Amino acid sequence: MTQNRSVPIALQRAAEGVLFAGNVLLLFFLFFESYIQIPLWLSPLGRMHPLLLHFPIVLLVLLLVMELFVSKEVYQRNPILGEVSRILLLATALGALFTAIMGLFLSLEEGYTGDLVVQHKWSGSALAVFLGLFYFLRGEFSLNPKVTRIALSLSVVLLVVASHWGATLTHGENFLFAPIAEARQETVSLEDAVVFDHMVMPILERKCNSCHNPRKSKGELIMTTKEGLLRGGKSGPLMLAGNPDASLMLERIYLPLDDEEHMPPKGKTQLTEEEIRLLELWIAQDANFETRVAQLEPQNELFQLASIRFTQGSQVDDYTFAPASKGTIDKLNHAFRSVSPLSKDSPALDARVFSKAEYSSNVLEELLEVKTQLVYLNLSEMPVTDQDLSIVAQFENLNRLNLNFTSISGAGLNRLADMPNLHHLSVSGTAVDDAGVRAFLGNSGGLKTLYIWDTGLSVQELDQLERDFPTIRILSGREIRDMDVLQLNLPVLATPSPIFGDSMVLALGHPIRDVMIRYTLDGTEPDSLTGMVYKAGEKVLREGNVIKAKAFKEGWLGSDLAILRVYQNKYNPDTVYLLSRLNRVHPANGPQTFFDGEMGSFNANSPAWANNWAGFLNNDLELLLEYKEPVPVSSIAMRVLVEPETVIFPPTSIELWGGDHPDRLRLLGRVQPKQPTQLGKPYIDDLSLQVPTFEGTFFKVIAKPVASIPDWSPRKGRAALLLVDEMFVN
Repeated sequence: MTQNRSVPIALQRAAEGVLFAGNVLLLFFLFFESYIQIPLWLSPLGRMHPLLLHFPIVLLVLLLVMELFVSKEVYQRNPILGEVSRILLLATALGALFTAIMGLFLSLEEGYTGDLVVQHKWSGSALAVFLGLFYFLRGEFSLNPKVTRIALSLSVVLLVVASHWGATLTHGENFLFAPIAEARQETVSLEDAVVFDHMVMPILERKCNSCHNPRKSKGELIMTTKEGLLRGGKSGPLMLAGNPDASLMLERIYLPLDDEEHMPPKGKTQLTEEEIRLLELWIAQDANFETRVAQLEPQNELFQLASIRFTQGSQVDDYTFAPASKGTIDKLNHAFRSVSPLSKDSPALDARVFSKAEYSSNVLEELLEVKTQLVYLNLSEMPVTDQDLSIVAQFENLNRLNLNFTSISGAGLNRLADMPNLHHLSVSGTAVDDAGVRAFLGNSGGLKTLYIWDTGLSVQELDQLERDFPTIRILSGREIRDMDVLQLNLPVLATPSPIFGDSMVLALGHPIRDVMIRYTLDGTEPDSLTGMVYKAGEKVLREGNVIKAKAFKEGWLGSDLAILRVYQNKYNPDTVYLLSRLNRVHPANGPQTFFDGEMGSFNANSPAWANNWAGFLNNDLELLLEYKEPVPVSSIAMRVLVEPETVIFPPTSIELWGGDHPDRLRLLGRVQPKQPTQLGKPYIDDLSLQVPTFEGTFFKVIAKPVASIPDWSPRKGRAALLLVDEMFVN
């Protein structure tokens, strides 16, 4: 019997030894975390943290239930229960310990920074240490049931705190009560809505901010503030105003779901097509944080999305009339007309008509069945006539009417003058005139907002209307006219890659239609009169060049100067051998980095670099290029990042060697690039070495990092880091 019992005792002693040693290790990790680097093979253990954490939670709750509801007498009558309780406590303490250690491993990965990570880490570790200490004290001193219950209750409190911080890390702030909070949010009218605040930011709050906030800034990116969005993260600026296709945020959203850089990550709630389209439109329209929906033209897609969103979500009155029957509403709905409640449990109805071909006066007459309940009516782009407005006037509680791009005239408007509940009217893109609008506004008793873009009224007539009817908000584009003249954003390269082989058709683009782009290739700066006028498909480039371009359009300020670089790489090597050691922090894509077409970037607002830079520190860059057939080489070029403030310098020299065998190479040329002489903003430098044309199959490139930083730098005497992303052989 004793022999049979020795095995579980041995296991218990071993588990207790693991528990003690593990807690010592945990405390060591906590206090010396900044000196610890987890090997790559241990990373999967850290990622098991979310899987393992549920086991100690269940065991701890089970243990507390046993201690609270099983009496001392029951324990005395059934000694096996005491043994079960002891084993449960040991298993709980070990589970909490392993969960905490794995969590520490996970927190050392890139992106887990901020106060929230620290709070979760310390509360979870405190729980593990407390349970381990409690286990040993309970076994040593045979604590009475009351002390045991207090200790387990404190453990549950620690568990709740740690779990709260963990859930906040995973799901974002206020995850538990978010649906209730959203339901209680104050509704915003279309007139008061701001595109970013009320359309863009809610998307970021739901889909992005749980991982990109001041308390958990994955990738050093904070998306909870405008400043954070403009600053970007470790991979560079988040968006390029006016160019959604070149914006990192949308680039990550477009990636396949299984791609590890896809955002939001697989397993998180993904963006809907409408949300993606809204972000595209916002960035395409210069990613302005202040633009109001009311400043957009009615045909603008952003305005149309907003009109649907805020019409459906903003009930301006508490309606007391009786609702229409479900049968009536169902009967009025068909393929080219929708009738639906304005909001849940509201008797008010919203009607929309869709098909010009199917439209007739009967479409409106049929709606008279719900003339009391109809509050919103959208007839945009339908062939509505002045006579049809007599039918519309019978909708006694109509609050919002959209007549944009219909066939009405100014004279017909007066048929709507006796509608006391009509507060918002849109007549943009119609043939209304000054006399008709003036007569209508003079007779209307309840109108609050009139949308009147793109009509026949002159600027002077519109301005006079605003002065004569100050109590009515007339949105005619004056908001834009009263602003300073807007400046065009920069023209951009419209090619998939700035790298080409033999030739490239120059392609420039701009998000604003009908702009004129002038450019030069000789280093001079174009203006509205000088420089070549860009025409699609006209210019073919046969060598790398710097393109200087500006955009111009009547009524706009010309853009700032855009400096665009294209690179020729005529001889892409068949095989690349990296002969020297890469810096551990900047391995990039190994030897493939230098010819993979992936350009590195930097974020000038928070000195950081993207993952495409290969780094060399305390040793030279040595690269051997092999070609299956001899190639005539006359130059080698490379892109390097320069940021003296963070000890990133260009190389002191670049050498090119060539030959027909890697052991029989001769020096073809050497160049000493210009070095920075003061601190400044980071920039990318294009370094080139020209040599007499040499035909060979093997070429070796050697670039020597700065061995000792000059005295003018605060980091003087240190070795500099060399960062290279692409090379070009011609």
